[in-house]
Amino acid sequence: MKLVSKIGLVTVACLVAVSLIAQQKNTADNKAKKPKPIYVPVYLGKSDLSSGNITKRVFDSLLMQGVRAQDSAGRVFTVNGFLFSYGERNLYEDSVGNPMVLTDYMTEYCKGDTLTTFIKKNISERSKAGDTVYIDQIMLTSPEGKMGEGRPMRFVIKR
Repeated sequence: MKLVSKIGLVTVACLVAVSLIAQQKNTADNKAKKPKPIYVPVYLGKSDLSSGNITKRVFDSLLMQGVRAQDSAGRVFTVNGFLFSYGERNLYEDSVGNPMVLTDYMTEYCKGDTLTTFIKKNISERSKAGDTVYIDQIMLTSPEGKMGEGRPMRFVIKR
């Protein structure tokens, strides 16, 4: 009886192993077939800045101009909307009075190529050195009418 149960156990283990190997092969094939998305370059305002360090003065002026997308061939894409996220560094105290720097995040979806009215009115007063701005999920329309996505941007505000 022990021999029959051992043979049955080994058979079940082999079937499970074969099933798992077959599933891994299918997922590898699916990953190979899925094409990588092609991102269109996106710039802040009427500049060639797409990420990196930026001064507060330049950031405030370019942000009011909005977001623009243009590929290497010079074709201009229409920006349908984007997600604007702002990480504001602030100094707080814990319960015993020790100072600690924490980041407060604000995220808002902006339709079109410009910021919402609320952000436009308040961002120049809030922005300061050390803050980080993320502009991603940029939805575009090509001149031919095809939908696409823009390359995400990340700016760190410096003095």
